[in-house]
Order: sequence, then structure tokens, then C-alpha cells
Amino acid sequence: MPGDRGVRGRSDMVHFPFRSCAAAVLLAFLAAGSCGCGTIEDEKAESVATLAGAAGGTGYFDGTGATVRFASPLGVAAIGSNLYVADNTNHVIRKIDTATGSVTTLAGSFGASGSTDGTGSAARFKSPGGITAVGTTLYVCDTGNHTVRKIVSTSGAVTTVAGSAGNAGSTDNTTATLVRFNSPRGIATDLAGSALYVADTGNHKIRKVVASTGATTTYAGSGAAGAGNGVGTAASFSSPEGVACLGSYVYVADTGNHTIREITPSGAVGDVTTFAGTAGVQDFTDNVTGSLARFFSPSSIAAIGTDLYVADTGNQVLRRIDASAFVTTLAGGALAAGHVDGAGAAARFNGPKGIGTNGTYLYVADTQNHAVRRVTVAGVATTLAGNPPQAGTIDGSGTSARFRAPAGAAGLGDNVFVADTGNHTIRKITSAGTVTSIAGYPGVSGFADGTGTSGRFTNPQGIVEVDGVFYVADTGNHAVRKVTSAGAVTTFAGSTSGTPGLVNATGTAARFNTPKGIASDGVSLFVADTGNHAVRKIVMATGVVTTLAGTGAAGFGNNPTGTSASFNSPEGIAVIGSNLYVADTGNHAVRKVVNSLAAAVTTIAGADAPTAVSGYADGSGTSARFSSPRGIAAVGSVLYLADTGNHAIRRITTAATVTTFVGDPLAATTRDGEASQALLNAPTGIAGTSGTIWFTDVNENVVRKVLY
Repeated sequence: MPGDRGVRGRSDMVHFPFRSCAAAVLLAFLAAGSCGCGTIEDEKAESVATLAGAAGGTGYFDGTGATVRFASPLGVAAIGSNLYVADNTNHVIRKIDTATGSVTTLAGSFGASGSTDGTGSAARFKSPGGITAVGTTLYVCDTGNHTVRKIVSTSGAVTTVAGSAGNAGSTDNTTATLVRFNSPRGIATDLAGSALYVADTGNHKIRKVVASTGATTTYAGSGAAGAGNGVGTAASFSSPEGVACLGSYVYVADTGNHTIREITPSGAVGDVTTFAGTAGVQDFTDNVTGSLARFFSPSSIAAIGTDLYVADTGNQVLRRIDASAFVTTLAGGALAAGHVDGAGAAARFNGPKGIGTNGTYLYVADTQNHAVRRVTVAGVATTLAGNPPQAGTIDGSGTSARFRAPAGAAGLGDNVFVADTGNHTIRKITSAGTVTSIAGYPGVSGFADGTGTSGRFTNPQGIVEVDGVFYVADTGNHAVRKVTSAGAVTTFAGSTSGTPGLVNATGTAARFNTPKGIASDGVSLFVADTGNHAVRKIVMATGVVTTLAGTGAAGFGNNPTGTSASFNSPEGIAVIGSNLYVADTGNHAVRKVVNSLAAAVTTIAGADAPTAVSGYADGSGTSARFSSPRGIAAVGSVLYLADTGNHAIRRITTAATVTTFVGDPLAATTRDGEASQALLNAPTGIAGTSGTIWFTDVNENVVRKVLY
């Protein structure tokens, strides 16, 4: 496991209330049946395996093959046989060796946004976008920092060419640090490599930057959104995102206008005309010339020979425009998002946003597939790196099954039941990995009581089993639903019309706001009422709903009286004896709530009130650090935390000692095997019994188990 990279806070420990072995045995009996004394504190994970679903999706991992992950790649540039990718959401620049398929990180640090100049992992970016190459030098639109950055590809050394990090604006200046951009997204270079042309998206302009000095001028665009042709600032664009150079001409993917614009030099500025498409008209029209063609939010553009190639993002295709402005489709099916390698119309993309070339091939940042594709000039598409999401609604066994962002899990015997959030269903998985849907209509949200597919949910998340019956936090419907093993769905508490609120009452007269977590002690249900920043209690025999803790407003405060304490978007909840343990997601902490009239609230692990601090650190009590923990489960006297932002499952003992059970905060992918080698990708839902932990890797659309 990586060393402590979190920020340490208070050194005093907050202990669980059970200090003797006898008490631990009693606690375990109450929570899970029975437990061997003297061993539970020392249990270690042995292995991790995927129970059902096929891995793939957004994440981060260097290497080769199926475990490589990107997160919304936006820009691609080629130098020789290497590709360089602006991995937008990961805030890094990645390198792909096209000969071997090996992916490495050239500059930046996974998940760490910033604006630092430096070499390799010491550098920081914030949502980098477009990227271009001049010789062995890369230039990057560091979109979130409003700057243009330079990277030496052979060393990873990063410097700022123009702009001031964090300072948006539209200032031209000969002094690089006084220049201002506003969310620049596209960049290209002239043939000499001396001038950079930047699609300054937020300013609706095309800017010209002297590569050697950073001196910047406005080449075209008034600064106000529009579609006017003209010279220099007399012209107007609408959120242009892509730019390419072809000879002395500059071509622009004018995203908001759904057009391709041409800029010819006119002294120190450019003369703008509309080359293809019609401003303000989004559609798909092919095999026509110029203004008769239709595009849908084209976002990047590249040139090979005399032809232009466009990532027509909204239409999910790559287009080709020849010198006469005749427009055809190179690859992809219009409005048919997906991931298919193949030729021409048989290929599929999902939100392609970046396109680059080495003069022979096109390289595409297939953004919503979180992959990098190679496309020949004949239109044959293949996947170079990344593993697209394998989301779906398929019942089946093992890897043939499909889920969509499952976020809740509950165990019953050898089976695990899953709140398949994106599919709006409740699914059952046997110990052999066979998946069946027991309630809800796959892919269809709604609100209806009924049996099987007649029942309707909207983004259900938390799920708990009590005496063979399941209670579900029906998040989007602001309700708690009851589901029998036969799939009969009824509304147990909360609105029957999807109305949010914070009302203590009985049954359907009560109101919740986006509840996400649910647990039970066998007598009552306890709800992490996320949108109300509160912990709610439902007496199962009567349906009476009360607020145990939380004020209804986001905050971070402990208090001997629960209703005076505050939480920030709590998403998970677990029960041990007479205490509740809450994954206080927005505060990056685990809180304890006493299930009593006073409902005292304390912080047992993670940063302590009043300051929420995310990070990663094993340790005792409030010296430990978490990052957006979402799920929590109790097995005997031990808590297991789905530390979502750290891509790990953490273990918290009765002494509030936090260790990493499995996972690595420096990687986000799915890799099975021995616990020391296994990797996770945003674990969210979690449940367990003695010897087994089940969890959902929400970014990967899989359900996995840990044996210990």
C-alpha cells in the first residue's frame, strides 16, 4: 500500500464504546450472530473476485491491456510512435506507446488538480483539454487553470507559456503572465511551430500565441457569442472548442454554432468565413457541400493532406471535409452512441471530443468511452488503450450480466441483493454469480407499487434485509420502499408522489430528501437522509419517522444532542448494538450516533469537526483520512467502509484503528486476485458477513467480493 499522503489532524483518539473481549463477543452476537474472541481484530483480506458484471469504465491505471483506465480524455497529439493524451478528469498527461500499447503518466498526479510547474508527477494541471505537438514539445490548453502550458516530451518538464492560473479573463499582452484566457480548450500550431492558435472557448475567440515568449493577441472574434463572418474582432464565434492549421489557413470547430469556420490571414488578424454547416442548426446531413451540411456540436478538428477531419461529438461520428467543403462521414453511426471497433458506419463512438493525427492515422479521444481509438483514413476504427464501460441491464451469469452504476448491497445467506441504481431495479446475485432482476423495470424510472416489473424505482441506492424482507432507500423518489423476496414492492415511508421534504410523521405522511443509505437493528430502520443532511429513524412496527440527528442544513458539528449536530450529505449508515455509524460523505468522516433520545453525535474516524479534510491515511481515530466515503457495513464489531474517492475498502476496529483492507488510492481500476494486488474503482455499496465482504465498484458496473 502507498504511504500516508493525507493531512493529519488531531492526534486524540475517539474509541468505540466496547473495551473488553466479552463485550466484543456480545456486540458481534447482536450484530451478526456469533464471533470468535481474540481474532476479529486481526482478520486480513485474502482475495478479491468479481461476482457479476463486466469491468470497464472511467478510472486511472497505467500499464497494458484491460486494466488501463482513462477519465474523459479530451485531447490527443502524436510524436513519432507515441501518443500524448490530455486525461481531463484525472488532471494528467498520459503517454501511449503505440508499438507496445503501454500507457504511462508523463506529467501530473492522478486526481490532484493544481497549477504547479515542475517535472513529471511534481507538475499539476486542472482539467487539461486540447494538446498539440511541435517537434518533441507539447503544448496543452490547461482549461481549468485558464492557461497554456508547455511540456518537454522527453522529460515531462512542465512550464506555463501564457496566462495566469486561476485568473480568467480576455487580456492580450506581450508579457505572458499578464495574458488572460477563459477556459481554452483547443490548440494547434502553424507549420513553422512558432505560433500557437488557441480556441479560447469562454471568450468566444481564437487567440494567437508566440510559442517562444507567450505574447498573445486576438486573431479573430469579438468576445461575444455570435456567428458573424468578418475580419478580426468583427467576426464572432460561439464557444469554439477545436482548431487546426492547414497551410496558412486556420479551421475552427465552432461548437456552439454547429459549424466549421475558415480563417484566412489578413495582416495580423484573420478573415473569418463559414466553411461548412449552418449557424444555429444542429442536425446530421451528409454527402453535401458547405452550408448544406449539418453538424451537432463539433468539438475538434485535424488535417491530413488537404482534408479536414472533425469529431462531430453530438452526432457520435467522425466527419471528413475535402478542399471543396464536401462533407462525408468517415466512421461511426449518426446519433448511435456505443463502442464498436470496425469500418465506417459499423464503428461506434461515445461523445468523441479530441482528434489528432501523425499524418497517417487519426487518433481519437473517445471521451465518454474513456478510451483512445485509432482510425485509418479509410475509416477503420480500433481501440488502442482504455476499457469502455460495460453497462447494461442483462440478467445472466458472471461476466455476461450487466449493471448500471450499482450503489447498494445487502447480504442474505449466500446471496447478495443489489440496488442497481442506474437501471432503477433490485437485482439478486447467487453465490455462483447468477443474476436475476426481482423488482423494477430495467432502465425505466418511475414511482409505482406492484410486483416485479410493475414496481418502479428512481435511482435506488441503499438496501437492507430484515427477516427476509428488503427495505430500499428509493433515492430519486424520496421514499423508503419495501420489497419482498417475491418482488412485491410497497411504499413504507415517505412521499408517494416523489415530493422531497423534512417531515417527521407516520408512514407516507413523512418526508425525506434524497435518502441514500439504510440500515436496521431489527426493530427500527435508520436512514442516511442525504439531501436533508440528517439521520432519520423509522420504527418498523408503527412506521413512525423521527429525526435522530442533523439540523437539515449541511455542516460539520458534533453535539451531545443529535438535532444540534450537523452532517454534510451522509450516504451510508451501519448499526452496531445501540450505536449508529454514519459515512458522512461530504465531511470525509465516520460519525457515531447513539440510538437514544439524546442521540449524541461524535466523530470516530477521519477529520474531526469543524473542518472537513479529505486525504488518505491509515491511523487511529481522527488521525485517519478518507475521501468521500459512501458506504459502510458492520460485521461483528468491525466496520468496513467503502472509501469511494480513495478506491479502497477501509477497516475500522472497536479501538477506532483504521487500516486499508483492500485497494490503492493511487489507482482506479478493477483487478482481481490476491488482496495485496487487487484494485478497486469507486467502491460504493457494501455489505458483509463473517468471511465475506460484498461491494459494488460503481465506476466499473460490477459487483465483487472479498474473502478474508
